[in-house]
Amino acid sequence: MNTKQHINICFLILHYIDIELTSKTIESIMQLNHFDNSKIVVVDNASPNDSGEILKEKYKDKKEIHFISLKLNNGFSVGNNIGFQYIKDNYISDFVIATNNDILFPQKDFIDKLMVLYAEKPFWVAGPDVYEPHRCFHSNPMYEHLLSIQEIRKMMEETECEKQKLKKFFSLYGFKIYIRDSFRKSKKIRLLVKLNRFIRRQRKKYKERSEGIVLHGACLIFDKRFCEKNNKLFVPLTFMYGEELLLALQCKKNNWEIRYFPELFVWHFSGGSTQSTKPNYREYCRKSIIELERKQEAKRIYVEQLIRNDWYA
Repeated sequence: MNTKQHINICFLILHYIDIELTSKTIESIMQLNHFDNSKIVVVDNASPNDSGEILKEKYKDKKEIHFISLKLNNGFSVGNNIGFQYIKDNYISDFVIATNNDILFPQKDFIDKLMVLYAEKPFWVAGPDVYEPHRCFHSNPMYEHLLSIQEIRKMMEETECEKQKLKKFFSLYGFKIYIRDSFRKSKKIRLLVKLNRFIRRQRKKYKERSEGIVLHGACLIFDKRFCEKNNKLFVPLTFMYGEELLLALQCKKNNWEIRYFPELFVWHFSGGSTQSTKPNYREYCRKSIIELERKQEAKRIYVEQLIRNDWYA
C-alpha cells in the first residue's frame, strides 16, 4: 500500500441531469487533502439535457477528470460497472470510491483517515457515515445484517401498502411526503423535520463501527483486492435500488470483509440526482409509484438470490 502522499484513489461518479449537484461533488473531492495522485471518472447516464457534455466542457482542462457518455440510461449498476471497467483498463488504484452525484465530502482529511482505518481494519468494501441534512438522518448502516426472506417479504408488503396509498386521487400520506420533498430547502419544513427527528430519536448504530452489515449505496469504498478480483462493482440484475443487498450477499458468499466506519463521513442530498425539477402532486405520486415498483422488483431478485444460495435464515 502506498503512503498517504502517494495514495491513488479513483472516484467514480454516476451523473444524471443535474449539473450543479455533480459539480459540487467534483469540487468537494478535488479539495480533499492528498487528492494529488487521484482521478475522477464521471459517467453520464444518458442525461436528456446534454448536461454531460456541458460538464465535460467545464472541466476540459482538468486532466485528472475523465468523462464517459452513455447513449442509453443503463441504471445504477450497469452505469457504475462501465465506469469501473474504464478505471481497471486505464488506472492503477489503491481504492475505488463509487459515489452518487449528490454526495459532498466535507471531511478534508477523508483520504488520510481512510488509510489509517484500512491499516487497522482491512476490508474489501467499506462505507462512511452518510448524513442526509434535509432529513437530519444518518443512513449507514442501511441494515445491521443481511436480511432474511421473511424480513424482505414483510418490507414488500409495507411497500405495497405505500404504493396503494399513492395510487389514490389524494391521500394525506402522499401529500405529506410531497410537501416534505418539494420544499425541503424551506426553513420551516426543515425545522419541522428536525423537531420530528428529535421526538423520534434515531438509533445510535451509526455512531459505532460494525461489520457484516448492508451499506448504503450512495458512497462505497472498494479496496484493491476487490477491484482485482472483480470486473464489476455491482451485480447487474437491477436497474435501480437493491444493489446494496446484492453486494452484501456477494461479500458474505466470498467471506469478504464489509465494514462501516463512522470516523469517515459524507453528506448526502438524497434524491437530488433524480429530482431536478419540482413536479406537481399527481406527477410526484406517479414517479414515486415507479420508484416503489423498482424497489419491489429489486427485493424480488434478492429473494431469488437467497433461495439460489440456500440462505433462508
